[in-house]
Amino acid sequence: MQDIHNEVMRLRRQMNFFRLYAIISSVLIFAFISYGFRRTEQPDIIKSLRAEKIDIVEPDGTVKLSLFNSGHLPPGVVNGKKLPRQGEGESGLMFYNTEGEECGGLVYAGKGKDGKGRNELSLTFDKYKQDQQVTLAYAQEEGGNDRKGLTISERPEVSLDKVMTIIDSIRNHVKDAQEQNRVMEKLYKEGVFGYHRMFAGQQGQRTGVFVNDDKGRVRLEMIVNEKNEPEILFYDEKGAVHKKITY
Repeated sequence: MQDIHNEVMRLRRQMNFFRLYAIISSVLIFAFISYGFRRTEQPDIIKSLRAEKIDIVEPDGTVKLSLFNSGHLPPGVVNGKKLPRQGEGESGLMFYNTEGEECGGLVYAGKGKDGKGRNELSLTFDKYKQDQQVTLAYAQEEGGNDRKGLTISERPEVSLDKVMTIIDSIRNHVKDAQEQNRVMEKLYKEGVFGYHRMFAGQQGQRTGVFVNDDKGRVRLEMIVNEKNEPEILFYDEKGAVHKKITY
């Protein structure tokens, strides 16, 4: 009988152990599940972050957006080539398409002294493998001739990296500054760099819509002039006023 009693006591102790083990395991599993749901529903929040440059990338490392200060203005990227640009202290955001090529951006700069200065801001949208086609910008100029408004441009089909190769070749082989300007002007007239087609906004004290033809020549202005007078001006191919409507 004593052996049977000891065996029963041993079995009871084992049952109590397994019961306690099951309870502890259940509590731990429930705690882990609850923690997982809490992490999913409320991810960690970074309240403050100080950085000079931040890149948002795809899982494969392709950059989709770059946030930068004035010392980290990123180069343009077209056809896998990094195109240098001459910055003037701009900071901002740069946007990239699915191929990792620049497709627009938001940049801004400004400086002042003795209560005077200037600000420049622009939001641009680029043509595929080319430069900006739509620009919303504000630029302060000396004498109050600020320029602020929307610009629509037309860009060539040739990619921007090839255009930059042409420019670099001119700079390397044409040393005279005036001759460089003449060559650049010739290329501009041939449409190598594209043309501005329309501007809606304010140029100096003239506010309205300014329209160019497919050669970049001004052909139409619908404005309120510096005397607060409404005008519609038609220009010929040489830039002379062909017709003027006022009242």
